[in-house]
Amino acid sequence: MKERIKKIIIELLTQRNDRISFAEIERILERKGIRYQGDYSIHTPSNRNVKLWVGMSEDFCKAIVELMFDDRAIIPQNVPSTLYIFDGKVPDYPVVENLHHMYETERWFPIAFSLGNFYEEGN
Repeated sequence: MKERIKKIIIELLTQRNDRISFAEIERILERKGIRYQGDYSIHTPSNRNVKLWVGMSEDFCKAIVELMFDDRAIIPQNVPSTLYIFDGKVPDYPVVENLHHMYETERWFPIAFSLGNFYEEGN
């Protein structure tokens, strides 16, 4: 299932040639009948309380992490939280105001993905 999710994300990014949010990815997975909800989340490496997304299945979570760090196929970029409002889904956490602050309570750092290698110069 993880590989199918990865393929769908890459196809979506290729077709759109634009950034996509977690909310958009979930909507597509739901349309395709793929289970995406669960108890997993992705957080920043420096602070477990800064969540990138929550309520994910294990396969969905692993697909995103592998696409970013193993396959080096997608790049996360900070976006305004209003993008998620337009996409119809916002986590129930305050938005991160300073990514370098060590938050003691859970916060949300809104991101969207584009195609590219996170490790290439200029990204």
